[in-house]
Amino acid sequence: MKISLLKYTIGLLVSLSLFSCEKKVDVVEAPQIDAYLQSVPELSMFSKAMDKAGLESFKKGPGPFTWFAPSNAAFAAAMISEDSLNKMTPGQVNYLLVYHLANTGLFSENMVAINSSPRNSQLGSGAGQFYIGSHNNENYINGSKIISRDNKISNGYIHIINRLNVPPVLRGTIQRILTESGQHTLFIQALTRAGLWTGFGGVAANTVFAPTDAAMTAAGYTITSITAAPVATISTAMRYHYIVNLRLFRNDLFRTSLPATAAGPSSTLTPSDNGTKIKGKNNSTPANIVRPDILGTNGVVHIIDAVLLR
Repeated sequence: MKISLLKYTIGLLVSLSLFSCEKKVDVVEAPQIDAYLQSVPELSMFSKAMDKAGLESFKKGPGPFTWFAPSNAAFAAAMISEDSLNKMTPGQVNYLLVYHLANTGLFSENMVAINSSPRNSQLGSGAGQFYIGSHNNENYINGSKIISRDNKISNGYIHIINRLNVPPVLRGTIQRILTESGQHTLFIQALTRAGLWTGFGGVAANTVFAPTDAAMTAAGYTITSITAAPVATISTAMRYHYIVNLRLFRNDLFRTSLPATAAGPSSTLTPSDNGTKIKGKNNSTPANIVRPDILGTNGVVHIIDAVLLR
């Protein structure tokens, strides 16, 4: 009896041991951020920028932190080369990069929104906010597409984005964006004639579809015609070019229609071609959005190549 009991006990222990071995799972620790960046060639510029910015407290801190890391192609598109990065001060690089940092853990499931919604970057609230959105199971930040998401590091996440995001305070208001573009003289004059220009220097948010001087000229707008036109006529035409109280980015333009413009409840615009075009009710063809997602302190400007006709 004792022998049988002993055999039973040994057999049970062996079975438990085998069961434990079968269920054992190796836990792979997430890499430190430097190790991760070194393993991803397309983030070599971001890695160099991180080194210059002196962000050790975020590299090694407990977190969780979330980085939106521009790819090398994104740096190149922003005209930032290794040479120009070297010419920037550590403070300048630091300011740029912390706008790509959230002091919280954000993964793709946290970034689903009908319209792009604000989250605070490490620059703080207000002008330090970035805007996250989604469409068709893709995620965006300030209209920049996340091309590789939910990459786990030891103290948070890294999402790789296809565009460098500029802190809005560096661009200033919509007034400043349009003035400094050098191609919106007639649009500015028309807004001024309509009594609308002052509002674009305030704090109220707007999404503006801004036709270039070439587009305004093609539609018959000149300095003389704008000055001679009735204020009410110019006002209605220009109000059709912006949406109030919303910051809409390219990913928000994937839908079939948009909220009404400032011209009135029925004055809607129709986006198309994955947010690359926009059409007014009386346009025979859509206008091309030749430069999207210019984020300022009080809204977003999309530069278009045609006047929108109501």
